[in-house]
Amino acid sequence: MQIMIRTTTALHLTFLFLTLTPFATSISIPQPNQIPFDSTFPNHQFTKEDNDTIIQLLRRFAPIVKLSVGEEYYPSSVEYMLPHYSFLENFHGEKEPANHTLLTPSLLDHLPLFGSGQFLSISEPHNPQPFLLSGDSEYLYGPAGQEGGMKRDAKGRGKVEEPIYGFGVDMGRGIIDLWYWTFYPFNLGKAIGPFGILGNHVADWEHLRMRTVNGTPVSADFTTHNGGRFSAGTIRWEDVIKHKGRPVAYSAAGSHGIWNEPGDHIYAELAKVFKLVDVTDDDGAIWDTKDLVVPVRYWDDSDHRRRIWHNGENSWLNFRGRFGNRGENDCWWHKLVGICQLVDAPPGPNRFFGITPDCIIAPLAPIFSSYSFYLSSPAIRWAEANGIGIVQVEQTCTRPKRNPDDDDDDDYDNDNNDGHEYNEEVMYDEDRLDVWAIKGLTDYKGEKKHTVTMDSCKGVQSAVRAYRISLCTIDGQCLTTSNERRICTYEEGKKGYKFGSAVDLEDIDDWRWQY
Repeated sequence: MQIMIRTTTALHLTFLFLTLTPFATSISIPQPNQIPFDSTFPNHQFTKEDNDTIIQLLRRFAPIVKLSVGEEYYPSSVEYMLPHYSFLENFHGEKEPANHTLLTPSLLDHLPLFGSGQFLSISEPHNPQPFLLSGDSEYLYGPAGQEGGMKRDAKGRGKVEEPIYGFGVDMGRGIIDLWYWTFYPFNLGKAIGPFGILGNHVADWEHLRMRTVNGTPVSADFTTHNGGRFSAGTIRWEDVIKHKGRPVAYSAAGSHGIWNEPGDHIYAELAKVFKLVDVTDDDGAIWDTKDLVVPVRYWDDSDHRRRIWHNGENSWLNFRGRFGNRGENDCWWHKLVGICQLVDAPPGPNRFFGITPDCIIAPLAPIFSSYSFYLSSPAIRWAEANGIGIVQVEQTCTRPKRNPDDDDDDDYDNDNNDGHEYNEEVMYDEDRLDVWAIKGLTDYKGEKKHTVTMDSCKGVQSAVRAYRISLCTIDGQCLTTSNERRICTYEEGKKGYKFGSAVDLEDIDDWRWQY
């Protein structure tokens, strides 16, 4: 049995939860003894033209975020939240009062060890079951969520005017990835039957990633919470909802996961019983970030990948701790569902960059698969130091498991194997699939493009799911193998994704892994 958990606003939740959770109280903590920690880091130089290109792209494609009509916890700036933190706590539960002199955007990274291992924490009650229990906690609603705080457009629709933090990441080969991070003072969890509202946490960071190649958008990754296959994932630019050439994103009520379209979206499961649902719609306030992007460069260039040490008002980006309170794991139901009413706050946005999109987009091919790709500079240096002469490609194939009395269709003519509709739930359910690999080889070509052609995935309803590469010696001994890169396939001239047995893939993300 699976139970669908659909939440729109805390006001719709039963008052039963009030009886399940004790009232939160303020926390008593000792006197401060923090002293500023200051270090000087090299600031890498890069051209003004490079910076201007990244800033222009970040502003050109600034998203329009549509908040849910059921939203209660609205976005804010980081600067808005900093004065409300009253103490720091580490993973061992040790607490000390915050040095408020350092709780500013320009000095936050002066905390000892840049805040590593520390939770910026508030003392006010912050476990709504289903309501916040103190007027002192109202700042967690964000500026627009407080009485008189919501602005309105000419039609009376709510509008939010908070900054969005945009990171430009030069990935090489003309790729500039644009990461847009949103900040909220509070994340409202999901109502899970008798356990109350689970997954609440102070501070919430969510993001949307756009990919541009030579200044042209090609895809957008819509990510919920920690990402994974329950997110919307990578969407072709042709399929992204847009307004005047800019992406439109839909933020889930309370939990703020970013989705590519309105509706109910399953993003996680608890104990294989409860399906957690993000609710999005086109009826709430609009957050048009066009003139609200705070542009940030992540690293110096795609070859060296040295992270920028930020100065001035962006120094808070060097902070390495968490932006809210520690959670709890001692609730009696933790062993049943793996989560309590309060969970750990997230780290900041200066993370995740340099990874490939959730999946590599490729058109279906009629008969054979073709893979073209490049090796990164570190991979090339490792290959040449270890006598690599061959690169092997493994194409991961899947198809629904067959019954013992099914016909043997391994020799099925794939010319007639039309692509079938994309169903990710089936694609990654190993219990329902046969999974195998087809291998192909090519000579090692260093920094040049490698191309391998191989057979399609044979069989009725067979589909390409992913690929990976291995670096091998000339005698065929493979010394190191990469992780898989997922592949999302589509039919030329048609919208959406479709499974198929062969692909024509041009992968321009350099391959790099732990060799």
